[in-house]
Amino acid sequence: MKLTLRQAIIMLLGLCFALGLAVVLSSARPAQAEPGDVNPLPPVENTDGRAGGCYAHYYESGNRPFLPLVSNTGARHDRVDFRWDAIDEYGYGGHDSIVDDELAAGIDPIVILWATPADFRKSGCNPGVMVTDGGSVSPVQRPPGWYAPEIGGVRALAVAGSDPGACPPAGLYNSWTTENFGGNRWAEFVYNTVLRYQDRVKVWEIWNEPEWSWFWLGSEAEYAQLLKVGYQATKAACPDCTVLFAGLHYWADPTYFERVLDTLNDDPAAEENNDFFDVMSVHLYSRASTTYDVVNQIRSRMQVYVPDHPIWLTETGVPVYDGAYPGLRSEYSATEAEAAAYLIQSYANAIAADVGRYHWFRVHDDVMSEHFGLTHDETYLRPAYVAYQVASTYLISPTFTTRASAGPHMRVTLWGTPRGKVSVLWNDGPITGVYTLSAALDGATVVDSRGVTEAVSAAGGVYTFTLPGATATRASDSNDYIIGGDPVIVIETETPNQPPTSTVNPLPAVTYLFNVTVTWDGGDNQSGIWLYDVQVRDGEDAGWTYWQHSTASTSGQFTGEDGHTYYFRSRATDHVGNREGWPEEPQAWTTIDASEVLTVSVGAFYADVNRNQVWDRPISATGEITLTSVALHFVDQTGQDVVTPTVGSSWMFTATVYTGQTYQLRATSGDYMRIVPFTWSGGGEVYTYTREALGLWPVIRVYLPLARRGG
Repeated sequence: MKLTLRQAIIMLLGLCFALGLAVVLSSARPAQAEPGDVNPLPPVENTDGRAGGCYAHYYESGNRPFLPLVSNTGARHDRVDFRWDAIDEYGYGGHDSIVDDELAAGIDPIVILWATPADFRKSGCNPGVMVTDGGSVSPVQRPPGWYAPEIGGVRALAVAGSDPGACPPAGLYNSWTTENFGGNRWAEFVYNTVLRYQDRVKVWEIWNEPEWSWFWLGSEAEYAQLLKVGYQATKAACPDCTVLFAGLHYWADPTYFERVLDTLNDDPAAEENNDFFDVMSVHLYSRASTTYDVVNQIRSRMQVYVPDHPIWLTETGVPVYDGAYPGLRSEYSATEAEAAAYLIQSYANAIAADVGRYHWFRVHDDVMSEHFGLTHDETYLRPAYVAYQVASTYLISPTFTTRASAGPHMRVTLWGTPRGKVSVLWNDGPITGVYTLSAALDGATVVDSRGVTEAVSAAGGVYTFTLPGATATRASDSNDYIIGGDPVIVIETETPNQPPTSTVNPLPAVTYLFNVTVTWDGGDNQSGIWLYDVQVRDGEDAGWTYWQHSTASTSGQFTGEDGHTYYFRSRATDHVGNREGWPEEPQAWTTIDASEVLTVSVGAFYADVNRNQVWDRPISATGEITLTSVALHFVDQTGQDVVTPTVGSSWMFTATVYTGQTYQLRATSGDYMRIVPFTWSGGGEVYTYTREALGLWPVIRVYLPLARRGG
C-alpha cells in the first residue's frame, strides 16, 4: 500500500504504534533468521531496576515479541515515544495498547512527549522534511560528532531538513491553568496525556535531543520554556510523576544544556519547582569511558546552575558491523563481541558515576542502517544480549562503588551487593596484561561476559588475572581504543553473606572535660571489619551527623560544648562491603559539665625596690614597697576579659572557668607587671598561688587562692 508523506516519516523513526491506521504494519517486521550462536541465560528475576531498553514495544498490539526478550535481560523500563502529532491525528488508542502490553510484561514505560502537529507550529517554522512523494525515505546520515568529538572540535550536526514535529509549539509562552489553557497547546497536550496515564506511566521525558535540528528547531530559551510548561503540566496532572530533561545529544553541542539551565535558574518559580525537571537525561555512545567521565562532567556543570539532580543514561550502545546481520562500518562501530564488552564496561562505569538508570539503545535493529540491537529480530540474539543479563544479575544494588586504574587496567568495584564484593576488571590497552586484585576472601567466583562461571582461589592475599587487550578502535584511527578488552567479573561472597555488627562502648554519665574519648568495636563472621562510621547527635531530639566516616580506628577524641548531652551510634562495613544498618537508638551518651564558678582572692601587692630577687637569703623589709594602684585583669586564652577589670591594692572576684582552658591574672603598676597563668583541670581541685610560689621577679607578689563552688 502506498504510504502518505506523514506515514512514511512516522515509519522512518519507528514511531508508528498501530494507531488504528488502515496500514499493514507487519510489513515493517524484519525477516526471520536462524538463531545466532548465543546461548541466553535463564530469565533474570532478581535485579535492582537500573536496567532498561528502548523501543521494546514493536511490532504491534498482539505481536510484541521483544517485551519478553527485554524482560528476560533484567530490564524493567522501556523508553517509548508519544508523538503529539500522531496523537492529535489518530487519538490515544494505539498508545493505550503499548502501555497495557508493557505493564503486563513487567516493563514500566518511560514516555517521551514531543513532535508538534503542523497546525500548532510556531509561525514561520518549516521542517523541510527529506521525503519523496512516493514514500521513499532518504537515510538520515549522522555526520561526524554523533558519538564523540572529532579531532579539532565538535562539528554541529546538520541534516537536509528536520523531523516534521521539530518546530516549537505556538502559544508556548501563553499563561494557562488546567481550567483554561489560554491557547497554550503544549500545556494542554501534556496535561491531558499525563492525566490519562497517571496511574500507569510515572516517568515523562520532555522532548528528545534538542541540540540537534532534526528534533528541535527552536532556541535553547524556547526549549527552557517548553520544559517549564511541560514540568508544571505534568505535576498538575500527576504530582508524584518524574519529569526528565530531554535526552542530551551531548556531542552535538556540549554546552547547550548549560544555556538552558542558565535560563531556568533566572525564573522566580524555579526553586519551588525543582528547576523544572527531576532528572537529567543523557545519551552517550560507543566509548565506554564516557559513561563515567562525561556523566561526571555534566553533573559538575549542572551544579553550577542548579542544585544536584539525578542523572539517567537513557540511551547508550554501540553499532555493530559484523555477525549474521552486520550494519554499516562507521567511525565508532564495533564487532558484536566488542559491543558485549562495551555493555559491561559502560554499565559498571555508569554505576560508579551514580547513574540511576541505564537504557540500551536499542532492543532490536529495526530498519536503521546502523545496527544497535541486542537482537536483530526475535530469534537472533547478539552477545550483548547475554552481557546485559550478566550485568543486571551481578552488577546490582551496591552499598557503595569505587573506581580505580592501574596503567591501562581498570577496576570498578561494587561493595556490599547481594553477593558481596563484585569487581569488574578490564584492559583499556591493546597489550594483554596481568592484574592482581587484593583478596577479601580466600576464594571467589569469576564470571565472563557470556555468563560462564569459574571458581578461583587467592594466593598470597591476591587473585591474579590475565586481561586480554582491547581491539575496538575508531575506523579512522587504529590507535584510539574506544572499548576495553573482554571484562572479568570477580565475586567474593561471605557464607552466609551478612553484615557485621558494631557498638559504641558506654560513656560516663557526666564528663568534666570538653574532650571525650569515645571507643567502639565490632565483629564479622568471615571477611572481618574494614571500616566504621560513627554518628553523633547534640541533644535527644537533634538529627544525626557524621563524626567519624570510613575509619579503621576504634577510638577518637570528641570535642563538645559545656552543658550539652551527646549521643553516639556506630555501623561497620566488612571487607566485601556488607554494611550494617544504623541502630535506631543511641548506643552511648554523656553530658559535658566542664565549667566551674571560682572565687579568686588576690592579697596585697609588693615590689622589690631594687628589682632584684635573691633566693638564698631573706628579703629586707626596707627593700619592699606596697603597691596601691595596680591595674588588674583576668583574661581567657583569647585575651578577652572574663570579669570587669579593676584598679586597686587587692582583688577578690568570682568567675566561671572551663576545664582545659588557660587563664591569666595580670597585675600592672607603672613598669611593674606580674602575669600568673593557670589551667583549670576540674575535678574538685583547689589551686593556691602564694608569695613563695610566685617568687619576687618580676616584682609583683600575688596571693591567689582558688576554691570550687561551696569550698
